Amino acid sequence: MGLLIAIARKVQLNSQRFMYEAKLTQISSAMSDLSAKIADYDMLQNDFEPNSAEAKAFQEKIKRLNQVNQRLEQQMQKIQTQLKIIEAEYQTYDQIIQSNLQRMYAG
Repeated sequence: MGLLIAIARKVQLNSQRFMYEAKLTQISSAMSDLSAKIADYDMLQNDFEPNSAEAKAFQEKIKRLNQVNQRLEQQMQKIQTQLKIIEAEYQTYDQIIQSNLQRMYAG
């Protein structure tokens, strides 16, 4: 494989990695915000009788927020998997570049 193609692919992979890392940061921030909101709602529901309409409304909100949090966790796992794949490919192209440079200067 040509040296320039390997370098171009490595730059492209690096760009993808930065994009995925930014998404992970956003998801992590959203999950943190959700956790805080869930904790707030949990405390608020305790101010009401367990079977009251208000307590049930908070329980429903908590349930929905937990579902959103679960979906965010799944997205995070997918992105982490993608990052591992990108890192492996990045290492492969790094080795290709090193090999090409060694052949260029050895010969």
